[in-house]
Amino acid sequence: MSLNNKHQSNINSNNFGVLFFYIVNFLKQIYVLIKPGVISLVIFTALCAMLIAPSDKSLFIKGVSLLLIAMGASGSAILNMWNDRVIDSKMERTKFRPIPAGNISANAALAVGLVFSFFSVVLLFFFANIKASILLAFTIIYYSVFYTMYLKHRTAQNIVIGGLAGALPPVIAWISISSDMLGYPIILCLIIFLWTPPHSWALAIYRNQDYSNADVPMYPVKYGIKKTLMMMNIYTFAMILAVNLLFFIGFADWLFFVSANFLNGYFALKLFKLNYSNNLKKDSIKLFGFSIVYLFSIFLFAVIDKYI
Repeated sequence: MSLNNKHQSNINSNNFGVLFFYIVNFLKQIYVLIKPGVISLVIFTALCAMLIAPSDKSLFIKGVSLLLIAMGASGSAILNMWNDRVIDSKMERTKFRPIPAGNISANAALAVGLVFSFFSVVLLFFFANIKASILLAFTIIYYSVFYTMYLKHRTAQNIVIGGLAGALPPVIAWISISSDMLGYPIILCLIIFLWTPPHSWALAIYRNQDYSNADVPMYPVKYGIKKTLMMMNIYTFAMILAVNLLFFIGFADWLFFVSANFLNGYFALKLFKLNYSNNLKKDSIKLFGFSIVYLFSIFLFAVIDKYI
């Protein structure tokens, strides 16, 4: 091989290495943008709904439908990050996210978010049905436009009203493969909807100063801790009632009833401690952490209850 050929080969190898590094780094940033912690909860609740739903759809259709729901949720999460890039730069918790940190351009994030959102809706129509596709489109628009661009900055009820978007994935998953027992996914949706305020406000209490600095009118910022705790108590009580609806209506059996109420009791205990806490930051973040375990467990026991 001539010297010129060797030199050209080295250049090509270097170019390939740079391109490979760029692609890997780009995918890493997209992974962070989709909020993997939040998306994992969306995927899990949707998967549980599919496992519970009476359906004769093939495993392939179920798997593709779940993937597309995850893709739609990822798209709306990216659009949320794109819109919140200025606010994120002001908050300790979020200032190192990919866009404010300069790891990915705002335009690139916007393009990926739109592509994910568009194709998830279109493909769900082809692989599942129009009802699931329309509901997914509604959820994406509701979260990335109505909540992110309007509610979040204008009302302390932002996460209450906006929480509907995070509560709908089990319903989308269910109707993508079944049209029977539709009361079940509606109750699952109600559980997540009522769970969202105590879950989110626990974090808001922990990050109270952060939200205040960014001018986000979270409930503790606007109305104070005492009133926030009162509202958390109300929503938690309603959430416990909603969880028990699955048993009293006849959708779930004794295994779920006992397991769920053990979790309900522990959640209530954590909230009780927060109400009388001398260390709000410590106890609020503990409640926030357990609330995630709580929701995963409620849905897991609903699945186990069906198959045992």
